[in-house]
This record gives sequence, structure tokens and C-alpha cells, in this order.
Amino acid sequence: MQVNVYIPIIYQDEDIVVVNKPAGLPTHPDEESAGNFDVVSLVQRQLKQDYLGVHHRLDREVSGLLVFARRKEANAGLARSFEGRQVEKEYLAVVWGRPPQRAGVNNSPLIESGQGLWKVARPGEKGSKPATTRYRVEREIAGGYSLLRLGLETGRTHQLRLHLAQSGCPIVGDYIYGKNGVASLPARPQKTNNSGSSARALPAGDGFPRLLLHAARLAFTHPVTGKPLSFDADLPATFLKAHSGQMLPEIELAGSLRAASVSQLKPKDKAGLAGLLALAAERRAPLTDDPVQLTTAYRLVNGAGDALPGITLDRFGSTLILSCYDEALEQGHPALKLVVEEITRLWPDWSVYGRFRPRQLSNLYKTGAGSELREVAPELPLARQPRPEVNIVENGLSYVIKPAEGISPGLFLDMREVRARLANRVEGKTLLNCFSYTCAFGLVAAVNGAKRALNLDAGRKVLDWGKQNYLANNLTPDDYDFVEGDVFDWLNRFARREQRFDIVVLDPPSYSTVKKKRWSAEKNYAELTTLAAKVTAPGGLVLACTNLAGLSRRSFRQMAITGVEAAGRKAQVEAYYHEPALDFPTAGNSEGYLKVLVLKLD
Repeated sequence: MQVNVYIPIIYQDEDIVVVNKPAGLPTHPDEESAGNFDVVSLVQRQLKQDYLGVHHRLDREVSGLLVFARRKEANAGLARSFEGRQVEKEYLAVVWGRPPQRAGVNNSPLIESGQGLWKVARPGEKGSKPATTRYRVEREIAGGYSLLRLGLETGRTHQLRLHLAQSGCPIVGDYIYGKNGVASLPARPQKTNNSGSSARALPAGDGFPRLLLHAARLAFTHPVTGKPLSFDADLPATFLKAHSGQMLPEIELAGSLRAASVSQLKPKDKAGLAGLLALAAERRAPLTDDPVQLTTAYRLVNGAGDALPGITLDRFGSTLILSCYDEALEQGHPALKLVVEEITRLWPDWSVYGRFRPRQLSNLYKTGAGSELREVAPELPLARQPRPEVNIVENGLSYVIKPAEGISPGLFLDMREVRARLANRVEGKTLLNCFSYTCAFGLVAAVNGAKRALNLDAGRKVLDWGKQNYLANNLTPDDYDFVEGDVFDWLNRFARREQRFDIVVLDPPSYSTVKKKRWSAEKNYAELTTLAAKVTAPGGLVLACTNLAGLSRRSFRQMAITGVEAAGRKAQVEAYYHEPALDFPTAGNSEGYLKVLVLKLD
């Protein structure tokens, strides 16, 4: 399956390519990106080539210029330039405060402190590395900020962030070393994160949703022709405002909302709200700006991860769905009116539907309580014209979306990357899609050459909706592959028949009541994986998924494996995935809510 995230290319010839990396993507493949969702892999697909030589990188949340070699013949020359420190790299950073001098040099050595972090070394400390940073104040900004131009003479991990924090001018948005951060780092690792692994108890920082560090200029000698080259990156919106001396109210608003919700917004916050929404849109630009438009559905605002706690905003083609998790945000609330006004100003051509979440959402799923459901999910939009049905595209596949249908419009956007990964593993395989909803996993399997994809759900309505998705992709749905019934009963039935599947997808609701029996992911997931293991073929896969935020990664993993072992099988964890970092960013160092384990059974 083709994945679309567009990386702006600044320059290319047969030897090199220079790109303007967006914030939110890692530079090169890692365990999470799995060769699908990193800059190197995406540029390779854009250029339709197998090779890219990598000699420098930017942190996930840093934007700006990167250069790669396109041919091995050019790679050696580029390597010599970087190793010989013949490449000029300049950054822009928006920082708190102002350095004591308008220009200067920081030569403080750095040393690893564990868990992927570094710190400023003590004089003569064994294992320290020399580090040199040049800085110049470009502009002082109202509100107590400065825009700095930075030059690197060495390239240590987190060098700029540490040197600026040491000088008392931490970078805005640096939750590790930034404001309220560098002095608070504990002396030893503590078990504080939800994964249960040893990790530092990182401070929350200043609450700003991105690190305001941008690789603005890159100059080097062409590795083949010897011609001097120099490139300047387009500046993101916040940097443009800072460069022109405009105020940055979004920084102050992000800080004030850290322990609050958008329900606290007042008319005076309009400029800050506009800035935060624009920043959220900028982060999604790699999805929005893709000229091929292989994906037109993704999350535009992810609550506290975009410094707007209490709301999410999802795009489904020409329709937006604004979900309000703060019960104060009822229709007619002044803060909600302000939010909708700014949304329609930024995206004027798209309709906006509202979702007003109750405390016990599972009750509505169970009862479908008519009038109450309409209060939670009104049939008419909050702004613009009604769009009862829209067609969207995700990774090249079409889906039917019904914004006025109920709480969920037909596709869970946080599973986009998981579906893309699954597409590469289904050819010639049989797949059982449990709790299939509108059959997205089954559709991905069917399109990508699965021998069979069986969709299983308790609701006939959503299965028929799934058939619409098949038809939208020129597939003829077979009733035999759309089975209505209780998943637990069917798994037991398949086990008695000794019917086996190569891949079993488990994506249950967090809570449900079936035949007067209550089920919760937190207490009963092991039972589900036991049943799944009994119907998984030798060497087959179980995709175990949950979106229950209160369930830690460690506990979920243990329950899933325990359940497999209770069926007399052994499981190897092949991969662990979570929600897409590009459009589902988390606040500070929080781990997010979506947990997907890929278990390979013996």
C-alpha cells in the first residue's frame, strides 16, 4: 500500500537531494517508523529510488534542511564534508529570555546521562565530548522571548538545546531541557512512565506543542562537481512572526491552558487560539500538501498534544468533526463559539460537525438512546452546509464517511499507519477481522491480495456499511465474508471447527456488555487473546489493539501474552505500534493511548 506524506524538496540533481523536513517525523527508519513513516523512507518513495546516503539528522520535533546522497558515488564526498566539518549549518530558535550578550560562543563539553539524554559535563569529567555553539540575537520579541541564529561547530546530540538551557535561555517547547526542565532532571532514572521501563521523570516544560528549533541554512561543496552550494529553508509560521517582530500570543496561551481546557478561552485569547490552530495545521502540512492526495482524512488537532486540551478536530475530506471532551463545552458556550469561528476562518470551505462526549460513552453505544445520542452527536453541522455522506481516501483506498450518523463517522483515524503496515503482510493469507466496525482492515486485506478476509461484528448496520466501502473500491462484497454475531461466540465456534486464520485482528471496544455479561479491556483482554490464539495458524499473527488510555503498555503486553500462553501457545512480540505521531502528537513525554502489539505465534 502506498503511504502518502509529502516531504518538500528544495533541490535535487542526480547526486544529491535537499529537503525541508517537517516537525513530527523522524529522519531515518527506527523501530516505530518501520521504514514507512520517516523522512528517508518517504523521500525514497517520492523519488522512486532505493538508495539514500544519510550523514546528518534532525530530531523528530526539529524542522528544516537535510541533505542526502542519491548515489553511492556522491556519498563518499558528502561523508568527507560532514566528517571534516566543512558543512555550515545554521539554526533559528525562539527562546525564553535573552542571552547576556548579543553574540557569543558556548564551549561547554557534553556527556551522556543515560536514557538517550545528555547533560553539560563537569570540568574534566571522564567521557565528556567537546561541543561548540555560536549564537547571535536576531531579534528581541515582546513578551520576553528572543529569536536566535545558531551555528554548530560540533554536532553532539541535543547540543543546541543543552547549551541554550545552560545559558538561561531554553528553547520554547523543549519539554526535556527547557523552561522548568533542566534543573528538574533527576539524578537517577525513575520508573515513572506507563511502559514500566526505567525512564527519567521528565518535566512538562512550558506546554508549547512543538520545539521552536529550525534548521534554516545549509552550505557545503557539491560532492561531485565541487560547486559551492547554499540553501535557505522556508520559515514555519511562528518563526516568520518572530523574525518580523510580531508578538507570539500562542506561547502564552499554551502555557495558560496546560492545566485547563479550551472551555476557559476568552475573547482576548482569539489571537493565541488562531496561532495554535495554525501551528496544528502546519504540523499536518505533509498530509495536506501532498499533490497526489492519497489521504484526505487525518487528525488536525489532538487536544493537549496541540496545546488545546479538551478538544480534537478530525478532517474527513470536505468535513471536519470537532469533538468536545470537556462537558462545559456545550452548544452555545462562548468558548465553543470562539473555537468554531477560528476553525471556519482557517478552513472556510469545510463543514464542521460537533461531538459532545458524555461521561459514560459506552452506554450510548449499547442503547443507541435516540434523543440522548442526538444531543451527543447532532445531525446538523455547527457551521456550513450539511454533508450527510462524504467519500474520503486513506493511503489510496476509498471510504464512505457519514458525519451525521452517530458518534463515530466510519473510520478510526489513529489506525492509519497500522492499516498501512498490515497491507504489506496479507498477500495470500487468510485474515479474521474481529470487531470489524466498517471493515477497514478487511478492505485493506482484500485489496492487497489476501486469500480471504472475514469481517466479524455484532452489528449488521456497520457490516453493510463495510460493504459500501468494498463497493467504493470496485470490489464485489461476498456475504460469506461479512458475519454478524458475538465475536466471543464465533471465536469459540471457529476453535471447535479447528478453523484457522493466518492473521487475526483484535480491535475491541474498551467496554461492552454482551448477553448481560460486562467486558472490559483492562480486566478481560487476556481472555480475548486466548480465544484468538486457538484460531491462529502456526506461524500466524495476532494484532492485539486497545485504545484504553488508562491501560499501560506493560500491563497490556503482559495480558496479551498471558492469554496466548493460556491457549498452550507461545508468542513473540514482533512489533509495538501506537497512534501516528504526525497528527496524534502527545503532550510532553506522555506515551499516548493507542497500543498495538503484533504477536507471532508458534
